Amino acid sequence: MQEENRRLIDEALDFEPVKNTFRLAREFIVLNKNFTFMAMGIFIVLNLFGMIPVIAFIFTVLAAVFGIVIQMQVGRTFYGTDNIETYVDEINNSRVDEVVKRYAQTAFGVYLGWALLIILILFILGFIAATTGVVKENMSENDVIMAFAGFGLPLILVALIFSYVQPLVHSNIVLSNSFREGLKAVFTVFSKDVWLSALQKSYFSYIAKVGLLTMALIFLAGLIVALLSTIPVIGGFAMIFIFVMLYFLMVLMSITSMMARRIVEE
Repeated sequence: MQEENRRLIDEALDFEPVKNTFRLAREFIVLNKNFTFMAMGIFIVLNLFGMIPVIAFIFTVLAAVFGIVIQMQVGRTFYGTDNIETYVDEINNSRVDEVVKRYAQTAFGVYLGWALLIILILFILGFIAATTGVVKENMSENDVIMAFAGFGLPLILVALIFSYVQPLVHSNIVLSNSFREGLKAVFTVFSKDVWLSALQKSYFSYIAKVGLLTMALIFLAGLIVALLSTIPVIGGFAMIFIFVMLYFLMVLMSITSMMARRIVEE
């Protein structure tokens, strides 16, 4: 790669890329505390309102869309900056209201894309269950649950395979520029180019290392939540801690996805 075309992301990949992934995610969160506290606060409030049955759907959608907006800001800021100084400046100049205005429409397209994909998967599963005789007429609710439980292992394997290419799909989402592009980016999960790119050894090595560390982080967070839940006075903060961790994981996912994209571009 020519020196004049190098960017911050190339420097991050040259030396300790896994460590740099977590470091750059942390820096996005801590450098602009006003942005982080406001964005995290909005994310937590939207999710808490999403737990109220009467208005759950509306606020669940808004929370998901807001999360996508933040991820687009993180990914684009990191992917497009030339050096660490520019990255810091971009973070410090970020404002939540401007980010929402800039990416909200595209984020709604992404949300609709994921919703349609989930509906498609459920339809396929229902069709397979009906045509193979797994689900029959006059079955009780428990029988239906047990029947679908038989799909457990195959579904886990499929989920693992799709999660392996998800960073590349997410990078396409981050770089989308319109409602339509956002919707279409979700379905690049079926793109031949995405799957061929994911076969690269360097991509596998990076995703495997980041994935293992992320799972360890999630496991640790789970232990903390379990501990908080046992303490009556502060047990209620366990839910808030979960949303805080989700926010960090969203930021980490965006950094990871752009690093993964750059790996297969080289």
